Amino acid sequence: MAKTRLGQATFVQRGYGQVEPNHLSAQRNGKIYAQLPAEASINLLENGQFVKYDYAAGVVDFTGPGEWMLVFNEVKVYRDFESDADFAMRKEDYVARVYSPIDGENMERLTQARYYGGVDANGQPIRKVTAPADPWTYDSTDNPFAAQYDYASPKLMKANTSMVPRVFKTDVGDIYTTNCLIGDPANPPAIGATLAPNASGYLEVTSATTGMLWEVVKVYDLGDRQRAVKIMRIQ
Repeated sequence: MAKTRLGQATFVQRGYGQVEPNHLSAQRNGKIYAQLPAEASINLLENGQFVKYDYAAGVVDFTGPGEWMLVFNEVKVYRDFESDADFAMRKEDYVARVYSPIDGENMERLTQARYYGGVDANGQPIRKVTAPADPWTYDSTDNPFAAQYDYASPKLMKANTSMVPRVFKTDVGDIYTTNCLIGDPANPPAIGATLAPNASGYLEVTSATTGMLWEVVKVYDLGDRQRAVKIMRIQ
C-alpha cells in the first residue's frame, strides 16, 4: 500500500487520485469512451483527472477542442495489500494493440505477436499469411488472439502510444467524490467553492464563470480515510 503521494494531484495524501461515483450519468446513458490512445507524451493518468477526447487527432490529450472528459479507469490491483490508491494508468504498464484481426482490403493478417512497426524482436519482417475463407475459423496454429492484427490505414496505433484510458462524458448535475485535485488536504476547499480542470486536467479552485465548473458540496473522507471532496457539476 502506498505511503506517499505518487502522482501530481497535490490534494492526494497517499498513492494516486481516486473516484467514488455517486451519481454519474454516463453509467446510465452509455457516454463512456475507450477507443483512443493517450497522446505519446502522457505517461500517467490518475482516476479523477480530466482529458480531451481529440477524435480528429486520434488521441486523448489536454489540448483538443472538445469538452473535458473524466478519467475513470477500472481499478486493477493484484495483491492483498493494495487498494484503489495504488492504481493509476501508467504508460509503462501497457502495450498497445491494433484494432481488428483482418485487413478488410486484402483479407490478410500479420503474425508475430506483440511486435509492431513491421519487424519482430530480431529485426525480421513480420510475414503475412492469408486468412481462411471464414475469417472466424482458426485452428490452434493460426490463433487470432496470438496474432498482431493488420487493419486498414492506419494499421497500427499511433507511434509511442501504449495506453487507452476509459473516460466519462459528464453532465450538469453529476456528482462524485474525489481527492484528485490541486490543493492542500490540511486546508480543503470550502463548501461552495468552484473547481475547474487546469491545463493538465487536474481540478483546482477557480474564479472562472465559463467552461466546465464543479461545486464543492461536501468535504469528508474516502474509504481509506484520505481527505476528499464531493462535487457536483454546475456548468
